[in-house]
Amino acid sequence: MVRSVLVILIYMGSYCVYAISNPLLHLDSTRLATSKKMITSRTASKESLAAYKKLLQQAEELLKGKMPTVMDKTILPPTKDKHDYLSISRYWWPNEDTADGLPWVRHDGETNPDTQTAAVDRKRLGFMGKSIWKLSLAYYFTDDEKYASRAINMLKIWFINPETLMNPHLEFAQSVPGNPNNRPFGILDGRSIVNNIPDAINLLSVSKHWNKDYQTKMIHWFTDYLKWLTESEIGIQGSLLKNNHGSWYKYQVASLAYYLGEIELTKNTVVLAQKSLDDMLNDEGGQIHELARTKSFFYSCLNLQALSSIAELGDKVGMDMWHYESDNKKSLSLALNYLIPVVEGEKWPIETLKPVDITGLVPIISKLAFKYKTRYYKKLLSNILEKNIHNSNLQEYWLVNSNF
Repeated sequence: MVRSVLVILIYMGSYCVYAISNPLLHLDSTRLATSKKMITSRTASKESLAAYKKLLQQAEELLKGKMPTVMDKTILPPTKDKHDYLSISRYWWPNEDTADGLPWVRHDGETNPDTQTAAVDRKRLGFMGKSIWKLSLAYYFTDDEKYASRAINMLKIWFINPETLMNPHLEFAQSVPGNPNNRPFGILDGRSIVNNIPDAINLLSVSKHWNKDYQTKMIHWFTDYLKWLTESEIGIQGSLLKNNHGSWYKYQVASLAYYLGEIELTKNTVVLAQKSLDDMLNDEGGQIHELARTKSFFYSCLNLQALSSIAELGDKVGMDMWHYESDNKKSLSLALNYLIPVVEGEKWPIETLKPVDITGLVPIISKLAFKYKTRYYKKLLSNILEKNIHNSNLQEYWLVNSNF
């Protein structure tokens, strides 16, 4: 049944890139234009101006050095094809009870540094996504073609050039030595692509360095990746996950479907996200699977970020997930209300390995503050911002919200 909901016709060969206009997924063009006007005229808030200055410093640094590619890994996937993305799950460690350390065992919340090296692709993927995103924003704000040129070259290396591109799947993402390959949890790695690349391409598309051939090839890459997400065995398994992995899977499907004009798939995925709330939330709004983690507040925010981003996409296709309530009274507002007392100064009631960082709620509450423009959400958002005025996690918020 899940397959029947998710599997779609993928237009190949005859797919016309310019038959549809690829929309912005997560950026709001009006807010972004307002920010650009206020930043360039220096009428933006001091926080936004500081974020802009930092962005340009970061963009200048990104003009230097070698550009990331999956061809640089030294550990090969089972296919022996370096074009296949490979990462190792971060919370897994060698088994102390076996001579060869296999199979590795999980210590939730404790990152094994050996999983984060340049021998595999995960850090390169994250760096690629963030770099292209920052360069595209720098280009948007300054109209300086050097930033566009660098970002487009990064896109070509990771997605377009046959010699260096990543194959459009995550079959070997978050592998675990001694355990079966092909784990659906690795789909989470793909959010670095979907979070950053489609909107970045929209910002870069007016550059003299961009052309129709690049656009066509990127559309084909996204189409193939969406096909893999919705039709592969791992993708189908990912759709059934009931924690943040399942939410970020649905986020990726809904985002790419909307970007590619597959509106029915977007709607179907929003419905699946709504239905997932019953499996995710307890009666108080606590996220059952995230509260069981050793970094419970962090993962509660992470999951709710995915769900609220899906709700935002729902708005674009005429679906109101924000007000959806299941027969068991489960809703996004119930989940958010469970976390809000921490913003108001209460202690997080669950032991956690990672200190509570309430800036994880900014992407969620800012969406609500912009959507409903109520004093309540604005006050909550102001509370977080005032307490974390210099937190580097808020740079993107200040860049696109110069007039808050």
